[in-house]
Amino acid sequence: MQPVILSATAQTSLPPDMLARFQRIRARYAADLAAAQAGDYARAQGLRHVSRYIGRLLASEARKSPQERGGLRMLDLSLAVDRYFPELRGWTQYELLQRHRERMRQQGWAS
Repeated sequence: MQPVILSATAQTSLPPDMLARFQRIRARYAADLAAAQAGDYARAQGLRHVSRYIGRLLASEARKSPQERGGLRMLDLSLAVDRYFPELRGWTQYELLQRHRERMRQQGWAS
């Protein structure tokens, strides 16, 4: 299995089967990812599905030995996924901030 480079500037490559999975999920949730890129997080359910799918896939890969992953370290794989789905960065930060605000409200610190 030959790795496929995500872009000319990427230093990490993904195995073709994993890249195909990411391409399918990117196509399926294109509208949600485009909205997230624009800063609109109203489609949180779709973004949550994408995030969970990626998490499950990374967890599955983490259980494999590095040789089974074609010598690809998990750190490199995680960074490649982050570069492939940059739209999720802002949404993840937004979600964490919302949870933090809710906890602060419950504790009486924020209105």
